[in-house]
Amino acid sequence: MEKEKLLTVGQVAEIMNLPKSKIRYWDDMNLLTSSRNRQNGYRLFDMEDILTISDIDFYRRLDIPINKMTNLYRKSPEELWTILDETQTRVASELAELEKKQQGIKHRKDQLLSLIELKEKEFLDEPLDVERIIPIDLKDPNELQTYIDNPSSLVVYIEKGHEKEITYGFAVTTKEFVKEMTIWQQPEQPNYSYKQFLLTIKSDNPLENNFESMKEKLEKKGYHTGAMVGRYIMTAEDQDGFYRDYYKAWIEVDK
Repeated sequence: MEKEKLLTVGQVAEIMNLPKSKIRYWDDMNLLTSSRNRQNGYRLFDMEDILTISDIDFYRRLDIPINKMTNLYRKSPEELWTILDETQTRVASELAELEKKQQGIKHRKDQLLSLIELKEKEFLDEPLDVERIIPIDLKDPNELQTYIDNPSSLVVYIEKGHEKEITYGFAVTTKEFVKEMTIWQQPEQPNYSYKQFLLTIKSDNPLENNFESMKEKLEKKGYHTGAMVGRYIMTAEDQDGFYRDYYKAWIEVDK
């Protein structure tokens, strides 16, 4: 190609709708074969370079690693297939991880919506979503990972008649951690229902909480109350500067 038909990096960037820095980087990585203007040292590109840039951009948009782009046109179909197959496997794994994050975000938002709703409404008629509670053992890597993956697996339990005793545990299904001791398990056919409310516990003094006051409100309405199960939502500083733990809690009731 004649010299006057060569294009500068700025012209190529405008044509390809790419940042100039990206084209320079690919050139520095020896993915291109640009020449130099002898007078000012600027890069100059011909039509072959533009086609190469187009191909590199295509593969990079597919998330092919930059180090796989060296000698692009010397690669056999088999080599390109292998590169694409490896990338597809990696992207599939990343998509699965993103889906996990998305589900985690959704779950957390649902928990926070519960907190907001419970702040506005004192009691709700909502089914209990805890099947079983086991003791906390943070030395068990499986239990620790369960909490890391889902902080709302942390629960508190107060047995009927023992309002001054708060037991902390993990919420699991009846099919999980079957060898662990069971603190509490939801009966298959309970003869009572549940009232849901927002349980607040002072972080450094768990016995300073609102359970008994909420229990008394229900009893004044004619309910007989039983055990309580609370699922962790979040911790936040209150207006007095103390940290409080917030739980979506259920208390057994019947009339």
